[in-house]
Amino acid sequence: MIPIDDILKADIEYTDEVIRLYKKATKYLKSYTWCEKILNCWLAKGFGYILCIFSFEIKPIQNSCADDKLWVIVGDLPSAYLDQVEYKTANEALDFYCFLMDEWVEHVRKGKSLKDCYPVNVAPTKEYADMLDTRTKLIRENFLPFV
Repeated sequence: MIPIDDILKADIEYTDEVIRLYKKATKYLKSYTWCEKILNCWLAKGFGYILCIFSFEIKPIQNSCADDKLWVIVGDLPSAYLDQVEYKTANEALDFYCFLMDEWVEHVRKGKSLKDCYPVNVAPTKEYADMLDTRTKLIRENFLPFV
């Protein structure tokens, strides 16, 4: 993993896009009331604007029960966070991310309640479900093997 402060010095592709997604991931985490402060961040894997996986260390607000180490997945897809206790590697986190998004797609397509699904910040329409389904298939086929 590459410390976020070393991204400009690192030999990675799509540096500008990775930095934009880092800012998006930071804004996403800070949108949660349980995230008092971001302490550290590392790029676990970057595929330009399409997908980045970051490892964050945060200071949760007191008494929040929030984990202090999280994976954040951002890109041209719905953002999500997963704890690093259960998902120890970026590969495990991305694989479970796909599972969560597949579950949302299935519920939308079948007209089921989304109450127990991971929150996806788009309208639960067939069009969005189809777009997300295409992205998770792309991730499984083209990105997951390289994480």
